[in-house]
Amino acid sequence: MKRLLTLLVLAAITILVIACSGRSDEPEKINGVGPADIPVKYVDAQLKQDYKALTDLIAADMDFMNWDLNSPPKHPEYEVTSYSLTQWKLDDNTYYYLMEYLNPAKADQLDSENFKIEKTDEGWKKDSYGETPGFEEIVSRLEETKTVLKELSSE
Repeated sequence: MKRLLTLLVLAAITILVIACSGRSDEPEKINGVGPADIPVKYVDAQLKQDYKALTDLIAADMDFMNWDLNSPPKHPEYEVTSYSLTQWKLDDNTYYYLMEYLNPAKADQLDSENFKIEKTDEGWKKDSYGETPGFEEIVSRLEETKTVLKELSSE
């Protein structure tokens, strides 16, 4: 009986260790920033016309835009506070997002932006400036990975 109890305890401990050592589905954060943080930072930088911040959030070379990276944001008062964010996972290094938000620059008109966020040596970045080509087709194939991270609210 003592042997059976010992085996049961060992089995329970083994199961507990295996369960606790499983990988998390949470994306890796780099310098405290995860891929889901990039869409909000990007839209805020875009609304504020903070070209330095935008450039820092984009993986592609943005020299062709001729932005004055030393100029202060033109509209520092703009900030997205009401938005929804939906995530699709392609792999551990690539996520797609759809952000719908009430645009403070347009009297809280509902706007949306889609994103391909990639893990780079410098952290998570939007792949390029502007819309993601083929976004709808890509995310339609990733439907099983779809996660609504935040619902639209007026908070």
